[in-house]
Order: sequence, then C-alpha cells, then structure tokens
Amino acid sequence: MENLIGNIVFLIVGSGFLYAGFYIRNSNRRIEANGIKTKAKIIDFVEEESEDADGYSNTYHYPIVRFTDKNGIETTQKLNSSANPKKINQPIEIIYLKKDNEYEIMINSEFWKTYFPMIFIIGGFLFSGIGIVWLINKI
Repeated sequence: MENLIGNIVFLIVGSGFLYAGFYIRNSNRRIEANGIKTKAKIIDFVEEESEDADGYSNTYHYPIVRFTDKNGIETTQKLNSSANPKKINQPIEIIYLKKDNEYEIMINSEFWKTYFPMIFIIGGFLFSGIGIVWLINKI
C-alpha cells in the first residue's frame, strides 16, 4: 500500500503539471489570436517572496508595465510573469486582450508563448509516466 502512494503522488503531480501547461498554452494562444500587439515600458518591479515545499524562500520580480491601448488609454499593470529586475525603463513588446475593464497581458516572446508552457507539459508527462511505469511494474 505504501508503494502505491508514491505512484499516486507522481500521477497527481504529473496531472497538475499537464493541466497547468495546457491551460497556459491555451490562454497564450487565445491572447495571441485575439489580442493586440503593442510596446510597453517596464516602469517598476514588485518583489514577492514565495516559499516552496521544502521551506526555501524564493524571490520573484514581477514587472509593472505602462502602455497605451488602441483607444488611447494609458494603462499601468503588473505582469504575471517574473523578469530580470535590471530591465527598468526598457521597452518590451506585449500582446494584450481587454475583457471588460481588465487586461490579460502576455510578453510577446517565443519563451513565454511556447517554451514556458512546454516546460510544464514535459514535466507532466515525465511525472505521469514515472507513476504509470512504477504502477505497471508493481502489478
């Protein structure tokens, strides 16, 4: 029974990674297909601490960007992706999608559009695969 718990944990973690990867990928595709490309300027960073499962503290830097939307409205918003805090006052290309009065913003780079979600998807397949192989070998 104890051996099955490890398999189940791997399957659950793998499923979580797969869900996150496909969710991010689909969200990015929706923003890219329906959004508007523009330039934004990084005006500041918000530093947030996060503690991982092992109790280690990690610091993430989330950029605050300012851009003007297609209606001429200047907007300032925190992005959900961390970045190098040395990039203050640098322009970046973004894709935004306005829904009601909220903006969904994605950095227009190959890493954020393609590679970032693929990291989760590959991790999900690896964890799930390990769980399945161990489960099959125990039966």
